[in-house]
Amino acid sequence: MIRNEKAHVGGARSRRLLLGLAAMLVVVAGLAGCASNGSAARGARVVVVEHDFGLVASPLSVRAGTVTLHIENHGPSTHELNVDETSVGSGALPLRANGLQANEDSALLQSVDSISGIRVGATQDLTLQLTPGHYVLYCNLEGHYLGGMHVGLDVTS
Repeated sequence: MIRNEKAHVGGARSRRLLLGLAAMLVVVAGLAGCASNGSAARGARVVVVEHDFGLVASPLSVRAGTVTLHIENHGPSTHELNVDETSVGSGALPLRANGLQANEDSALLQSVDSISGIRVGATQDLTLQLTPGHYVLYCNLEGHYLGGMHVGLDVTS
């Protein structure tokens, strides 16, 4: 009788273990499906790091569609980020009369979007719908663009 009880208890444990593993597989498969659907919905992600006086983005080329710019301000001052479509290189934007800032009103620049007041240590996301073309990401606070806070981003079809 004792043998049968141990076999019964052992069999019940095995069934519970198998049911538990099966349930975990269902959950993992469901999460994997959500992750792949979520990634497709989010599109490309570009990490943009701002610091005095530099701006680095990675990757520098993405596919057209939804693009999220993940902006990190590594300081030591407040920054902004402008996104313009243009045919000129990031270091060749036309300047304002003051000679210290890019001329955002130039016909060579098509403003897409921007974020201002990005504080030191802050991170922000800017999600855009980008078509194929060449874009320039830059901080246009006085002297920041000339100081090197610009980078090109190519969007392919």
